[in-house]
Amino acid sequence: MKRTSEILTTARPLRGLAIAAALAATTFAAGTALAQQYPAKNITAIVPFAAGGGADTQTRIWGGAIGPIINRRIIIENNGAAAGIPATKQGIAADPDGYTVLMGVASTITINPFTNKAADYKPLTDLKAVAIIGYTPYVLVVANNLNIKSFSELMKYGKENPGKLTYASWTSVGDLARRGLELRSGLAMTLVPYKGSVDAINDVVAGRASATIADSGSIMPFIKAGSVTPIAITTPQKSSFLPDVPTIDKLDVKDYVIDSWVAMFVPKDTPNDIVEYLNAKSREALKTKAVQDRYAEVAIEQLDYSAAETQAFMERQTKGWKALIEQVAAK
Repeated sequence: MKRTSEILTTARPLRGLAIAAALAATTFAAGTALAQQYPAKNITAIVPFAAGGGADTQTRIWGGAIGPIINRRIIIENNGAAAGIPATKQGIAADPDGYTVLMGVASTITINPFTNKAADYKPLTDLKAVAIIGYTPYVLVVANNLNIKSFSELMKYGKENPGKLTYASWTSVGDLARRGLELRSGLAMTLVPYKGSVDAINDVVAGRASATIADSGSIMPFIKAGSVTPIAITTPQKSSFLPDVPTIDKLDVKDYVIDSWVAMFVPKDTPNDIVEYLNAKSREALKTKAVQDRYAEVAIEQLDYSAAETQAFMERQTKGWKALIEQVAAK
């Protein structure tokens, strides 16, 4: 027969295990209950740019479509200060309950952390990627007055006329695209900086600038009008809106991807059930005819990714931009 002290010694760890199991079950039940009740109120979407831009437009299209599906409103909160860094930090610091989501783009998520000291965050660990809201390839276009119809012709012109090719850019992504293209292909173009896309593209149309690399949404109206000549898509995937324009990797320019996207993120401690719910409902919303028609008008592609696939996409994007930024800086 066991002594009383032995029985008590044996019972204590068993009681400890029982308490731990009960706490774990309570925590799981609370998380499950939260996910089952979600969303119990409207959701705020932080957009790291001013109203009217591409990220804001896509967020509003998505918000208008998902709202009726989840029976809640999506409240857009624009914060375009300081290259989107304050807004990104705001999204990271939000309560991890699914009621505040962050809309991120390439510059705020995968570029700023490597180019701006103020972006002292780590998106891959500070956030969970939820869904791709819209995907936009970039397009290399040239001025019509050059009478250039292909990338090989552009390369030939650049070699035969050193210093004559100029490149219109109005963003850090655009300049990285130029410098990266020179690094990967040897094509040198002199940077001409602009304050905005309107003046930059208009100068390419007028022939005052030789070329630019712009997102398809911004440049598509000019391509459709025949005002500029598209010669390459700067992504591995062909564009459904420009099926006859080759991708740049097929033109012997390797390890070069310039694209644009809007994606939804939540704080890292957000329950996975909520992440999966937002992913599923977002994908459902993006498949509606209203979104499909609106996206077609502004040349936005769709990537129908799960949350895990979205996270993997962000990891590839981060790796690619980091490598390009470091190689351009070292040149």
